[in-house]
Amino acid sequence: MTHQNKLIVWVAGSVLLLAVVIGTVFFVRTGSSRPESTTADSSLNTGDESSDMALSSSANNGDEFKRQYGNTCDKNANPTFTHSPLSVDKIGGIEPLGRVSDGHVTPVDHVYVSPIDSTVADNTYDVVMPADGTLVDVGRMPDQYIGDRSDVKLAQDDFRMVISFSCRYYSIFIHVHKLSDTVAAAVGTIKPNETKRISLKLKAGDVLAHLGGSSFDWTMVDTQTNLTGFITPSYYESEPWKIHTIDPFSMYSGSLKTSLEAKSLRTVAPFGGKIDWDKQGALIGNWYKEGTKGYQGASQDRYWDGHLAIAPHNIDPTGVIYSVGNWNGKAGQYLVKGDFKPEEITAESGIVKIELMNITMKNPDGNPFSGGVFKRGMILDKSSSPVVGVVLLQVQAGEKLKLEQFPGKTAAQVSGFTPAAVTFER
Repeated sequence: MTHQNKLIVWVAGSVLLLAVVIGTVFFVRTGSSRPESTTADSSLNTGDESSDMALSSSANNGDEFKRQYGNTCDKNANPTFTHSPLSVDKIGGIEPLGRVSDGHVTPVDHVYVSPIDSTVADNTYDVVMPADGTLVDVGRMPDQYIGDRSDVKLAQDDFRMVISFSCRYYSIFIHVHKLSDTVAAAVGTIKPNETKRISLKLKAGDVLAHLGGSSFDWTMVDTQTNLTGFITPSYYESEPWKIHTIDPFSMYSGSLKTSLEAKSLRTVAPFGGKIDWDKQGALIGNWYKEGTKGYQGASQDRYWDGHLAIAPHNIDPTGVIYSVGNWNGKAGQYLVKGDFKPEEITAESGIVKIELMNITMKNPDGNPFSGGVFKRGMILDKSSSPVVGVVLLQVQAGEKLKLEQFPGKTAAQVSGFTPAAVTFER
C-alpha cells in the first residue's frame, strides 16, 4: 500500500512530475495501512543484483492477508494475465519495486505505472482488470496528505482497490481515480478514509477506474510465497501483504511480458525491482529504531520516524541509498558517496563512516536531468552534489546497529560516536 523533498533530494522518486505529487499519498494508519472499514458488507537477497527477490513457498502462507480481505477467494481459479492494467501503448514508464521517498523510508512494495502523457485531463485513461477475478475491497483515500512533505496536492477522486484472482494471487491498485460505472454502482457512496468490502466478479479487460497524467501504484501478492530477505517477518504484520509481494511482470508470459519489462525504467534484472535486502549479520537492508515495534512504528502519526533502509537504488543499482525516517526532524533519502557495499559491512568492520549526497539523476546519455518524464536507463549523478551530512554506523551482534547522524558535517568533522548515538534492530 501507499504510504508515504525537493526535486534534487529525491528526483528518482517520480516517473512523472505529477506522479511525485499524487503517487505518494498515504492512508492514515490504523494498524492495517488502509482506510477505515466502516461497512461490514462493503472487504534474501545477499547483494547479488542479478537475482530476483529471494522467495520461499509454503501452502499455508498468506493466511493473515486473506483474513484481512475476507478470505472469500476462489480456490479453483487458475488466473491467466492477459491484459496490462494500463494499455501498454499508453504507458510512459514503470518505476520498479523498491523506491524510497518521504515516508516511504523502506523500499516500497509496489511499482509505479505512469501514463505516456502527463498533461492529459484527469480520467483520460482506463485502468482495467489484468485477469479474471473478483474486486473485494475498495477504499477512498484520506483527504489529507500523510507524510513530511508540504507541497502535495491531492486528487479529487483517489481510490485503493484489492482484487482477488484466486486464493493465491491478488493485486492492489492505489491512486486510481474515478471509478467505472460498474464499480461505482457496486460501491455506492463512500467517504474519504472509508473502505467497503464488496464481491464484484469481473473479466480480464473490464474497466475498474480511470486515470489522468499521474501514476498509480500496483502491488502483486502471492500468498504462497514468502520473501526471505526480511530477517524478522513479524515486523511487517501491520501490512500483511508486504512479505508476499512479487514482481508483477512475473505473472505474464510471451510478448506481453517482454513489452511490460521494456517499460521498466530499470535496465538490469530484476526489471521489476526488489524490496527485501536484509542479509544476516550485514549492514544492508531495513532497520528499525529499538523499541518502535518494527514497521508499525511507535506513533501512528509518523510511523516511519524510526525506519531506516540502506539498499541499492531501485533504478540505478550501482548506487546505494541511505533512507531514514528522521533527518533533522523529517524523512530523508540520500546517496552514499563513493563505492559503498553495505552487504560487506559486518561487525568485524568496526565503526564505519559514510558521507551523504543529495540524489540527482542523469539522462541515459549522461546529460543532467532537468525535469519532465523519466526515461528508461536513467543513471545516478554521483559527482554533482556536495556532501550534506555524515553517518557513523557499527553493526553489532544479534542484528543490532549503532548509528549516529551528523547533518551538515563532512567526514573530517566527525571523529566518533557521542552520547546521542541510537540503536536500531531487526
